[in-house]
Order: sequence, then C-alpha cells, then structure tokens
Amino acid sequence: MRKTVKRRLVSLTALVCAVTVTMGAGMRIYAGEIDELQDEYDALEQQQQEIEDNLQKAQDEKERQLEIKQQIDSQITLTKEQIENLNSRLDALESAIAEKETEIAEKEEEIDENVELFEERLRSMQVNNTTTTLGVLFGSDSFSDFLSRAESIKRITDHDKELVDKLVQDQKDIISAKEQIEADKSEVDSVKVQMVEKESQLTSQLEEAQQQIQDLTQLEEDYYANQEEVKAQQDEVQAEIDRIYAENANSSSSSSTGDYSEGEFTWPVPGYPNITSYYGWRFNNTDFHTGIDISGWSVYGKNIVAAKSGTVIYAKDTYTPGVGYGRYLIIDHGGGVSTLYGHTSELYVSVGDYVTAGQPIAAVGSTGWSTGPHLHFEIRINGQTQNPLNYF
Repeated sequence: MRKTVKRRLVSLTALVCAVTVTMGAGMRIYAGEIDELQDEYDALEQQQQEIEDNLQKAQDEKERQLEIKQQIDSQITLTKEQIENLNSRLDALESAIAEKETEIAEKEEEIDENVELFEERLRSMQVNNTTTTLGVLFGSDSFSDFLSRAESIKRITDHDKELVDKLVQDQKDIISAKEQIEADKSEVDSVKVQMVEKESQLTSQLEEAQQQIQDLTQLEEDYYANQEEVKAQQDEVQAEIDRIYAENANSSSSSSTGDYSEGEFTWPVPGYPNITSYYGWRFNNTDFHTGIDISGWSVYGKNIVAAKSGTVIYAKDTYTPGVGYGRYLIIDHGGGVSTLYGHTSELYVSVGDYVTAGQPIAAVGSTGWSTGPHLHFEIRINGQTQNPLNYF
C-alpha cells in the first residue's frame, strides 16, 4: 500500500510545475555566502585582468619587465586571495550539500510517517465500507446531532486533504533539494578545476618572482622620470613614519626603555648578504636613502627575521603599488632603538607582538616603490636614521 501511495504522489508531483524550494534557513545562508564569494572572486579576477592589461600596454620589453617587477606582489597576492576564496566556496558548497542530504533524510522519514497515517485512514474506510457519509448523517438522533456529525465529517475530510497536500509538497521539496545537490556537486567540480588552474598560476608567478632581484638602474630611471611625484610620496611616507615614532615615544606603554648595546643585531635576511643600495645619498645626491636594500636571486618570499628582540609597534598590511615601503613593519628594541622592514610580501606578526632576534617576522617582497624583490632595512635611534652597516 505504501509503495502504491508513493507512486501516486510522485505521479501527482509530475503534473505540477517545477518550483525552487529552499529547505531551511541554513540553506539560504549558504546560498547567500556562495553568491558573495563568487562576487568576490569575480572582483579579484577583474583586478588580475587590469594588471594583465597594463602589461600588454608596455611599449617595449624593458618597459614590460619593469611593469612585471612592479606588479609581482599584486599578482601573487591576488592569486592567493583567489585560492582562499575558492577554498571557502568549496567549504560552503560541501556544507550546503551535507545539510541538504540531512534534511532530505528527515523529510523522507516524515513522509513515511504521514503515509502510514494515510494508510490507516484507508484501512479504516475499508473496514467500515458499509457506512456511507449519508448513512452517518441520516443516523442522527436530532438536528443538533446531524450538525455535529456533519462538522466531524468536514474536519476529517479537511485533515485528509491537508495530509495529501503535505505529502505532495514534501515530495516536491525533496525533488528540488536533490536537483540543487546535483547542481552544487557540479559547481564543486568546477571550483576544483579553477583551484588547479590558480595553483598552477601561483606556481608560475612565484617562479618568475624568484628569478628577479632589485633593479637599481631602473629604479634610478624611474626616479628621474617622476622625480617630483616620487619625492612627494617619500615625504608622505616619512611624515607617516615620524608620526608613528612620535606616538610611540609619547605612549605610556612604549617599550623603548633601557640601554642600547652594540653588536647585538642579526642580519635580517639570512643567506642573502648582497646589498643593492646603500645608506646615504644616491642618484647624483638627489635622493637620500634611509636604509640598505638587501636582494639576490631567489630572494622573493624568503624569511625576514627580527634583527634584535623587541615589540612590534607598527605593521602596515595594505599598500598602494608603486608607492612608499608597501607592506612594512617597525620593531621597537628599547633605548630609543628601532628597526624598519619594508617592501615585504607578507607579514607574520602584528602590533603588540614581542619578537626575539632571529625570529621570522615577514617575507621578502616587492611592494610599494620597488623594481624587484628586496628588503629595505632601517635602523633608527630616537627616530633618526643610522647607517645599518655600523651595527652588525
């Protein structure tokens, strides 16, 4: 009997136009999250395309290589964000599929229970097949009894109709949910293909970055070509750094206390002793370099370590390509001594963290005003820059 009823319900459902039914608020949340993640991914892809368009606009190979050097971190960062986005979408899709499967199982169990109730009604009607509706009504003892019996029959009939309607709707819900599961599984497969493509793209970008070092000649040409703009940007960066040091000096929580002791600094990029730009005046005495630049083949992404123990007092994780120090951080070592680490591709620490000498704090990159992967390293005493080579 149950199979017969189910077959009838399925046949009835087939006559009804298909509608999309969301089974539970949780699924609506997953659907919204997946849509938002897709929008974020599309926005990141648009940024990638804009970078590629800029590369295509380069008039010659030299200009193209400069553009590539300047966009290294932007491309890699965007690709990593896209991979994270795809991972989030996979998690959301898999969670939505699991939840739908659970709700389908619960809905099927509910259908079985309602089918049993309907079967009981059918069995009851078969057992009492000699009792017709008119017989029940005409067997009334009074008009009041007649009305009472009529109302009872109506309630029974309404209940049966509601039960059948619910069974039909539940079956439609299950069909819709199963269709959505298949669609989600198809999207999971698509996301996995995108993931492979993006991971391959990231590998290529990292390999290209590893083949580059800071191009000081190109940096000088860029400086002369945009001298006023570059100097204005440098002034803004220095004003920002001066403000940071001033705020730290005035802070009651400042760790800049104690005596400074020479000879305690650790080289900030282990295994990479090559200096591409020294402290002091450069570019025909038109630009004062406030630190040293450390670079070398395959330096991109290598660990930057704290030159001395201290507390992170500033960490800037956002940046404008081609401007300033990009991603950078400042560590206060006490006694008015501090170090700055610029153009990083990634920061490992946050403001307030206490770090020890030799501890990895960031990764070498090419963010900000840079023509290739390198670390811009500064040592300051009471906010004034020093020649770092005097402290190793």
